[in-house]
Amino acid sequence: MSATTTGLTGEYIAAGVVLSLGWRVSLCQQDKVDLVAWKNDEFIRIQVKAAKLSSEAQFRNPVYHFQLGHGRKNKVIGTVADYDILCLVGYQHRKALFMPVTEVLQYSKRMSAKLFDAPKAELHSFNKALAAVRAGR
Repeated sequence: MSATTTGLTGEYIAAGVVLSLGWRVSLCQQDKVDLVAWKNDEFIRIQVKAAKLSSEAQFRNPVYHFQLGHGRKNKVIGTVADYDILCLVGYQHRKALFMPVTEVLQYSKRMSAKLFDAPKAELHSFNKALAAVRAGR
């Protein structure tokens, strides 16, 4: 499967998760924003990154390796001018974890697959990211 197909699948998984959390959502074909979500009079911009489990032999436990930067040649880390929340989709788990853009400090991030198994991880990470976005407004 191509990286484009993985990314698009991740966007749909993320949209489903945001919907299940009580928000309305629309897919957005922009460079830095993949989803726009809204609830009542509040809008948030979401960038989605999807990754497959790493099969690298050096890792004892399976990990997801996310590329957090955007841009074709020179990768750039997102800012509050670009989007509000980063959504990391674990492809094999079909689950998502969220973080505010203000916590994105590196170009890539490895995450244990176990993080996607935690009960209510989607809800808790979304609420934490949303609180940070609201505090920064």
